[in-house]
Amino acid sequence: MLKHRTLLYIGAVTMFMALSSCNGNNKEANGKKFNPTERESKFTDEERAEAIAAKRASLLLNLDTLLYSNGVKFSVMRPKVQGNDINEDITERIAIKLLEIACQNGISGIGENPGFVFGTEIAQTGRAATGTAPQKMTVQYNLTFKVMNTATGDVYATTTQEVMGVGNSFEEANMNFVKEIKNTPAVQKMLQTASKRIIDWYNENLQTIKNQITEATGKGDYALALAIASSVPQQATEAFKYASSRIDELTKGLMHKIAADMLGEMEASLSASGDDFNPAIAAYFKLIPTDCPEHTKAQQLYNSYEQKCRARRDALEAKAERDEQAARELDRLKLMQEHETELAEIEADKVKTKYKAQAAAAKANSGGSNRGLFGSLGYAIGGTFERIFKVADVAGAALTDNLGLGKYTEQVEDDF
Repeated sequence: MLKHRTLLYIGAVTMFMALSSCNGNNKEANGKKFNPTERESKFTDEERAEAIAAKRASLLLNLDTLLYSNGVKFSVMRPKVQGNDINEDITERIAIKLLEIACQNGISGIGENPGFVFGTEIAQTGRAATGTAPQKMTVQYNLTFKVMNTATGDVYATTTQEVMGVGNSFEEANMNFVKEIKNTPAVQKMLQTASKRIIDWYNENLQTIKNQITEATGKGDYALALAIASSVPQQATEAFKYASSRIDELTKGLMHKIAADMLGEMEASLSASGDDFNPAIAAYFKLIPTDCPEHTKAQQLYNSYEQKCRARRDALEAKAERDEQAARELDRLKLMQEHETELAEIEADKVKTKYKAQAAAAKANSGGSNRGLFGSLGYAIGGTFERIFKVADVAGAALTDNLGLGKYTEQVEDDF
């Protein structure tokens, strides 16, 4: 069901992009109504299902893995800042690259799990200017990847990779070096080994998990308790059964605690959106429990928002017969509104994931054995968190665009 919702979201984004790219050649003969031509897939249903499954594994970031996976999860750590070359921007790019690699291996590393982390130590092994014309700058690094238990300091798996970056400047060379970090067979084997040992830990430490959730709940830190429960892999049968039994209760506790924050976010989104359709507004409204005092105000705001959206749709319908741009916008609006429930649920899941990641980051960065080896989980907080999901949305849109990944992949790689 969750994957179905994700595909609907992907389809909506893709169809919007397709509609937006159409031109005047799609007008009817009388020149009045814009009527984009429906594309036909070259695949049979079976071929398409197989192709989508194959492409999922190669996407830069997969929303299904990031949001809905019941498999192994850990938190990706930033590497440490090192002088001018490994600066804050580069450490963020590397962290997202590690998240990409984790995702390609079926592991969510969005930052929910404070108990296990994936990071890399970086040693520069070369920095030079070439003697060729035109002159290029090169940087070389040795990366040591590690998956660690933050409580004990145990290293569950490790591997190394030599990487070079080339550019017209050292800044460009460092950005290009990040793009050369690869999901190699050695990295895949390391993550398989780490996954097995993480599952073993959960199988052997059910009482510890119970204690962690109870302690966090006792402090009113429902976000951390939910992060811990949500991170238990399904392969650890008993621990997963217990954690799953606590999810609804912990989610309810978190929603009550953040109701005021959600109302504030809803008001900000309404102010920024005007009469534009924005599924995040419905998501914030959905997250505010009906028995919270904030719900009455949220209901009023949402009713007003719906009236604005209806008025805009009516205005577009009145103009669509004679205005091509209005017809395109109307098609886009109808498409998005048809899937409002699914889109709102996905946006709500993103919000909950962000709060869990923030709690996990605070826990993982508060002390522990990883300090000194890696940087922080800060990439998962604030604007970069939204950036991660934006990349996932763009990459995922390719799934329904006749499986043509090229232009989407280029756009994502330009950003990272």
